[in-house]
Amino acid sequence: MNKIKIILDSAASLPESLIKEKNIDIVYLKVIWPEEGIEGKIKSEDLFKRMRNTLSDTFPKTSQPSVGDFKKAYEEAFKNNEEIICITLSTGISGTYNSAMQAIKFMPKEKQNKIRVIDSFTIDSGEGFIALKACELREKGVESKEIAPQLEEFKKHVYIAGFPGDPKWIEKNGRLSKTGANLIRRLEKIGIRPLLTLKDGKVKVTSLKFKAKDKAESLLNELKGKIKDDKAMVAITHADMLEVAEDLKRKLIKECPNIEVLFIDAANPIIGCHLGPDSIICNYYLKKYDA
Repeated sequence: MNKIKIILDSAASLPESLIKEKNIDIVYLKVIWPEEGIEGKIKSEDLFKRMRNTLSDTFPKTSQPSVGDFKKAYEEAFKNNEEIICITLSTGISGTYNSAMQAIKFMPKEKQNKIRVIDSFTIDSGEGFIALKACELREKGVESKEIAPQLEEFKKHVYIAGFPGDPKWIEKNGRLSKTGANLIRRLEKIGIRPLLTLKDGKVKVTSLKFKAKDKAESLLNELKGKIKDDKAMVAITHADMLEVAEDLKRKLIKECPNIEVLFIDAANPIIGCHLGPDSIICNYYLKKYDA
């Protein structure tokens, strides 16, 4: 029997190859868009294609996993494992963490103290980084009661920066006013873009980037400014912008030998339906905090 199972929700971005290699279980959030026939899972490329081509005035929404979804995942995990570490997206964005916590109450009492739930306080590949850190500690033989506090410390040093696509998607999801969306459109026409980040677990506009028509170049400069000469690990996710993501990777390899790009991957549908096609995100952490 294995010792510790890592469970992650589907708002995290990790390549399928890594999920399989690390034997990570996934609990799925759902994408709901009845007008486009979407009622659950959908591949990223299919979603972005529909978002670009839709004639509907509606928009895709997301639904967090139920308590029952997590209970089922825990029950399945305990068939071959003794303990569970479950990592969820930020409580500032979703109620997924609460579902994961509530599900513990429906497990047998002898199992309840063997489940540890971590609020990642982030999303996308930042959440994926935390899961990979959990896997690394597990493989080193660290006990789950010691892994959890290390993850709590590690997550403080995981950062995110990115550009959304058309602001209409953020507007339609209620995270941006119509006035704000129109302002962003006018600014983008003259090469000024809002840079998104997470602050206190919530999505925020951290700054306006001037001369930012080239998203790859602008993100390169942002990473240079934040990381400086420190060694860092970066993951790049994109919503139907593979060429831009690959351009950013090439620029990083050429100009920043201290920054390692762990992977490029399509943004998962949970992120993508809020930010829209043409969005690109970088998550990173400084290796000096990766003790």
